[in-house]
Amino acid sequence: MTGRLHHSNQGGFTLVELLVASVILAMLIVSLGYFITTMIDNSNKLDDKSKALELCRQGLEQCRTEDLLNGTTMENIILEEITYTRSLTVSDYSAEYSEAKLIVCAVVWNSADASETVTLSTVF
Repeated sequence: MTGRLHHSNQGGFTLVELLVASVILAMLIVSLGYFITTMIDNSNKLDDKSKALELCRQGLEQCRTEDLLNGTTMENIILEEITYTRSLTVSDYSAEYSEAKLIVCAVVWNSADASETVTLSTVF
């Protein structure tokens, strides 16, 4: 006997199954893209903040090597197309310790969202 076998249930996917799978895949891709974009933005913000902290640290170190006079000095520093404004404020620490000085270093820059500030202080 030579004959063909007929299967009433053919293999494959229906159009509805393919549409559901496509929607689920599209949702996963969009979610992954959003996650990656958010991670890159956060990384850039942390990078900017670490540069600002380094500028504060450099400003405080600069004060160690100079004669400290009361007052405020400001300077603009451009790093990778971002302008950071560093201000160093020197003031007397207290009447009890007449030779001690309070130094406050603040660095301000504009990010994509808003103006950001990092401040460090010390007593010499």
